[in-house]
Amino acid sequence: MPKSNDSVSPVVVSSQQYQQPQPQHQHQSSYGVVSNLADEMLEAENVVGQSIRNVAKSRKSSVSSSYSSASSSTLSELRSCSSPLLHEFYRNRSVFITGGTGFVGKVLIEKLLYEFRDIGQIYVLLRPKAGQLIRKRMQELIGSPAFNRIRQHCPEQFEKIIPISGDIAYSGLGINPLELAMITANVTIIFHSAATIRFDEPLKYALKLNTMGTKRVIELGKKLKNLSAFVHVSTAYCTANKFDIEEKVYREPISPDKVLEMADWMDDETFNEKMKEIFYQGRPCSYHYTKSLAEHLIVQEVERGYTPNYTVNGSDPNGSDHDGLDSIDSNEQIVRPVPCLPTSIRSFPAAIIRPSIITAAWKEPFPGWIDNYNGTTGFMVVNGKGVLRTMHANSDYVTDIIPVDIVINSCISAAWYVAECQCKLAPMSINNRRSSECSSSGLSSAGTSMDRIDGNDVFVVNCVSGSLNPITWAQLRDMTTPILMKYPSSELFRVPGVRYHRYQILHQLNLYLEHTVPAAVVDFIFRFLGHTPVLHQVYQKVHRTINALEHFTMNEWTYRSDNLLLLDRNVSQSYARKRYMLKESSTMAKSIETDKLDQPAFSYYQVNSKSTTFSDDQHPFPMDIGQLDWEQYFENYVLGIRKYLLKENPDTIPEARKTLLMLKMVTSIGKLAIGSTIAYQLLNPRSMTRQFPELLRTYLMMNAKINNRS
Repeated sequence: MPKSNDSVSPVVVSSQQYQQPQPQHQHQSSYGVVSNLADEMLEAENVVGQSIRNVAKSRKSSVSSSYSSASSSTLSELRSCSSPLLHEFYRNRSVFITGGTGFVGKVLIEKLLYEFRDIGQIYVLLRPKAGQLIRKRMQELIGSPAFNRIRQHCPEQFEKIIPISGDIAYSGLGINPLELAMITANVTIIFHSAATIRFDEPLKYALKLNTMGTKRVIELGKKLKNLSAFVHVSTAYCTANKFDIEEKVYREPISPDKVLEMADWMDDETFNEKMKEIFYQGRPCSYHYTKSLAEHLIVQEVERGYTPNYTVNGSDPNGSDHDGLDSIDSNEQIVRPVPCLPTSIRSFPAAIIRPSIITAAWKEPFPGWIDNYNGTTGFMVVNGKGVLRTMHANSDYVTDIIPVDIVINSCISAAWYVAECQCKLAPMSINNRRSSECSSSGLSSAGTSMDRIDGNDVFVVNCVSGSLNPITWAQLRDMTTPILMKYPSSELFRVPGVRYHRYQILHQLNLYLEHTVPAAVVDFIFRFLGHTPVLHQVYQKVHRTINALEHFTMNEWTYRSDNLLLLDRNVSQSYARKRYMLKESSTMAKSIETDKLDQPAFSYYQVNSKSTTFSDDQHPFPMDIGQLDWEQYFENYVLGIRKYLLKENPDTIPEARKTLLMLKMVTSIGKLAIGSTIAYQLLNPRSMTRQFPELLRTYLMMNAKINNRS
C-alpha cells in the first residue's frame, strides 16, 4: 500500500541539539551504503526470502571493493529519495472521476487502467440520459476506440470501472446514499473534469455546472475518509483578461459565493445579459469566468483547512524519530528530514491543471486520437474540406495548443505530487508559513506556496506549449495545409487553404466574397435541382465558431509553466532513482555466492510492470512539450481526424487525392477564365466595361429630362 506520510521535508535544528553519528568502521563506508540499500529494498519490496537476506548479510566481505567514495556519495543522495514512484502510489488506490465520458475523461480512465494494473476501483460519475440506463452509457464509454489497447492487452481491467449515477448539477451530485458510503470509504483521489465548454452558454447555467458543480465535488472530497489528492481540470484562459499568466490563482473582485447568491434571486435575463459586463472584465464568454470562480472555491477550501507544521526541538509533530541522512547548511545548522503531515492535518490537498487548447493525442492511447470538433480540431476540419477561406487573426501570434495525453500525465503526476511531495515547513526564521517540496525525496523546488498562490497551498500547473515549444497561427496553417492535401477528405468543397486577415474590414470583405457568395450560388443550384440547400447553414455554424475564436486569434498570452517542468523532472528523477537502485542492488547480488538459491526478484518493477523498459531519460508519463515534433504530430492529427471524426476509411485516400486533383484543375481553369474575362473587358473598346462611363452619362441625361418635364 502507498505510504502518503513517508515523504520528508527539512527542518533546521542547531548542531548542539543533534550530533551526527560517526561510522564505526571507515573501511565499510563505501560498502555500507550499498549493503543497507539492498537490505532496505529487500525488506520494502517483500519479494526475497529471509534466507537470501541472511546470505547477503553474512557475505558482505565478498562484495567488490570497486565501490568508490564517489559512488558512495551518489548512493547516499539517492538513498534519501524516499518518495514512491507513481506505480507504488497508485497501487490499490481507488479514484473518483467526473467528466469521464468527455475527451479528457476517456483518456484519463484509459491511462489509469493501462498503466496501473494493480490500481483499485475507478468510480466514474455518469449523468443519466432520458430513457438510457447507466449501464448502457457505461458500455458506450468503454466501447470507445480510446480503449482499444485495454481490450487487446488487459480486458480484465474494465471490471475495475464502477459507474455511479449522478450529475454535478444536483445537490450531493445526485448520488444515492449506498453508493456515497462506498465512495467515501474507498476513494482517496478525485479527478474533476466535468464542465460545460460551450462558449455561448448562458452565464447562469454555466455557473450551475462549472462553479456550483465544482463546489459539490469539493464537498464530496471533504467527506472522504482519506483524501490524498483533489485534482481540478481548469483552463489556461480562465484569466483571459490578463496576458502574463503565472501559476497562481488570481483574485476575483466578487467572491464565488456572492455571485452564486446573486444568481439565485436574479431573473435569467437580467443576470445573463446585464451582469456579465460586470463579472467578465474582458473575458469573452461565461466559460472562462465560471472556471475562474471554480478555482477560487478550491483556494477557499485550502485556506479554510490550513494547519501549519510546527516542529519542536527537532522532532516532528507525529513524534517519530528519523534515520535519514543529514546535511549541514551554510549556517552550520544540521538539516534533518521529517515526514510530511498527514492529509487530515495538512489541509485540503489540491492541484489545479490549466490546459490551453486541448488537441489530439501525442502518444497515448495512440498517436492522433481525437473524438471532438473543439478548438483547433474544428479549424482543421473546415480548412481540410475547403469550407474555411478566411479568418480574423494575427498570423504572428502564438496559438497555444496542448496534446491531451500531456494533460492527463500532468493530472496523474499532480495527484502524486500533492499527496506525497508537498510538505509544510515550520515557521522558522526565514518566512512564516512557507511551503517546500520534500528535500528528503530529492525533488526540485518550484518555490514557496506564497510565491505561487498568494499564500495558499494549491499546486497550479499551466499546462501549455507557448512558453516551451511555441507555434504561431501562420505555422499552424503552413504545416497542416500540405498534410490536409496529402490525406484529403473524401468530401471536398474546395481546395484547402485559409487566409488570415489582421484587419476586420479585409476579413469581412473576404467573408462576403469567399463564403457568402459561393454559398448562395451553390444553394441556388441545389434548389434548382430539387435538393435542400445546406451550405448557408454550414457557413452560419462556421461563422459562429470563428467569431468565438477571435479573442484567441487576435490576442497572445505569456504563460509561466515552471510547475509543468517540475512535474516532468521529478517523475523522471523518481524513475531514474529506481533504475539506479535496482542496478546497484543487482550488482551486489551477483557478487554474493549463492548455493543454488532461487534468483531474487528485487522489485515489483522487474517482475510485474511493463514500465521498466524505458531508457535513462524516459518514463511512462512524459510532459515535456519541448520534445514534440509539430510536423509529425500534425500528420498523426490529420489522420486521426480523418479516421475517428470523419469516419473515412484509409483505403479512400487514393480516390480522395484524385478528387482533390480535379478540384485543383477546375479551380485553375476558373481563375484563368475570370482573369481572361476581366482582361478582355478592360482592353476591348466595345466591351461593356469601356462603354460604361458613356452609358452612365446617357442614363443621367435621360433621367434629368424626365425630371424637367415633370
